Amino acid sequence: MKKITLYSFLMLLVFFSCKEEEEKKAQLLTMGQLTISKEQPSPGDEIELIYNSKDEVEAFYAYMVDDKNYPLDIDFSEKDGEQKGSIKIPDSAVALAFIIKADDKFDDNNKKGYLLPLYTKDGKQIKGSNAATSYYALGNGSDYGIKMDEKVAFEAIKTDMTAHPELQSDWNNSYLQMAFRNNKEEGKKLIDAYATSMEKKNDVSEKEYTSMMQFYNMTGEQTKYDSIKNVALEKFPNGNTANYEMVELFQKETDLEKKADIFKNYADANSKLGNIGNYMAGTLTRTYYQQKDMDNFEKYVSMIDDKSSRASTYNNLAWPMAESGENLDQAAKMSKTSLDLITSLEKNPEDKPDYYTKRQYEKSLKSSYNMYADTYALILFKQGKVKEAITYQEKAQDPKAQDPAMNARYIEYLMADKQYAKAADKAENLIKLGNGNTKIKEAYKTAYLKEHPSAKDADQKLAAFDEEAYKKQVAEIKKTMLDEEAPTFTLKDTKGKDVSLEALKGKTVILDFWATWCGPCIASFPGMQEVVTKYKDDDKVVLLFVDTFERDKNREKMVVDFIKENDYDFHVVYDNEIEGSNNFEVAEKYDISGIPTKVIIGPDGRMKFKSVGYNGSNEKLVKEMDIMIDILKP
Repeated sequence: MKKITLYSFLMLLVFFSCKEEEEKKAQLLTMGQLTISKEQPSPGDEIELIYNSKDEVEAFYAYMVDDKNYPLDIDFSEKDGEQKGSIKIPDSAVALAFIIKADDKFDDNNKKGYLLPLYTKDGKQIKGSNAATSYYALGNGSDYGIKMDEKVAFEAIKTDMTAHPELQSDWNNSYLQMAFRNNKEEGKKLIDAYATSMEKKNDVSEKEYTSMMQFYNMTGEQTKYDSIKNVALEKFPNGNTANYEMVELFQKETDLEKKADIFKNYADANSKLGNIGNYMAGTLTRTYYQQKDMDNFEKYVSMIDDKSSRASTYNNLAWPMAESGENLDQAAKMSKTSLDLITSLEKNPEDKPDYYTKRQYEKSLKSSYNMYADTYALILFKQGKVKEAITYQEKAQDPKAQDPAMNARYIEYLMADKQYAKAADKAENLIKLGNGNTKIKEAYKTAYLKEHPSAKDADQKLAAFDEEAYKKQVAEIKKTMLDEEAPTFTLKDTKGKDVSLEALKGKTVILDFWATWCGPCIASFPGMQEVVTKYKDDDKVVLLFVDTFERDKNREKMVVDFIKENDYDFHVVYDNEIEGSNNFEVAEKYDISGIPTKVIIGPDGRMKFKSVGYNGSNEKLVKEMDIMIDILKP
């Protein structure tokens, strides 16, 4: 009898244990490679995360509060082929977005991302959570491969605003701006209704006045805009509207003393300068330096209260002197100060901006330090302090060594110090990585022959390094290959002719998105001219230079003059500005958030590659274009 009872008890334990395990599994939420320990998490919950990958990952999550979002790091650790971590959801959150980078590539979960609404403790979805995830996907998603149609996003936001009118005050700006972009007539009705509601209020805040100014600016109602601005200036003489008015006056003013007076008025009214004040202080700093007025230079540079901005100002002034070899003592002082400022921020990172996670901020500071150390090393080298230059250049070197110009300076300093063995070893590694250039190859050969005077195989070794680099580059580029729809378009070129993407099907088409004001675009153009020249007789390759984000009223003349003055043989087309929006037609279709961006479309008419930014090496750029074109050959 005792045996039967014990057996039954054990069976009950097994039964309840299995049932508990089943219930636990039922509560899990799996999206793509991410599993979350709770299907309907709530603000304040601690949740476990499992990401299915053996590779090391970088991850953060953004928690959303209305139309704003705040990123926080996720600490994952690998166990049994999975990455495991946990987070505590902030009490104010209404939704979450998990951003995960594995094998140096963002996991976009088939373009949907990892977006999660939150729930109340009784299982009801939090009001506005769909609006928050849609708005995040639309505004931030393209940075991480997430696709979100603007109309779909607007409908989600509209549904939440209609169902929960009490949310509208927090969403007002974003909602009404999107409504106007989505449908000007309906959007204008909503804006007018909002304006009427403001007229009935006795205690309109400056934020509400600012909203009205933004709306009237968007709808082109200048008289109403001016009227609201005057009221805001009168009611809030030391408010944001007054500050923006001051910066506009500052920008228009040509008399330097009057500019300084405007800045003084701003500084007297604001205990912290903020972005506007630091911009004005920085402008005065640079202008007085150019006029060699060092007393005023020192006065205004010391007033820049954001240490990152002050460090950047010092470095931007020191770099041209470093390149030219002029005023090196002054340059060294400025450059060392920029490094000291960044070091102080690294030691005390409590002033981290809201848009960074802690790790992102640390990485940003490290990147700035590397850049400024590169400047300081060049100054030291030109002062004849070669060993010190090497010390700082080694601090400047990025672990991935992706900047060939910076790499070349490092090898140059080693050669000057007659460290031939080290120079040859470092140069070999850089060339094999594909991060070398002509200077580094020449230095390798010289250093190798210094170490091996009777050697006859230097050229063969270089050829072998180049071959290894080429194979690595091909493999890396293939990893980035896409197979996505290439949205069609028809744009006017500089001669007024229509250029249609549809008509180019069967060819490899390279779209280079650029603008005349874009420094990195311009820096990449000598390399792109090489590509144009190389393929000018190949009727299977077409390059189109899409001028976008260009709003100058003399845009067409400016573009034509720029191309002519620089003697570029580019086929330029003009992207169309979307009426009532800050966006441009083709840039929006291709999710272009920054330039330069190159989109490579295969002969099948589908998008195959998307390359953002410029790596600083035209040699490397030409090689990458060659590889992409070669991969797409039928």
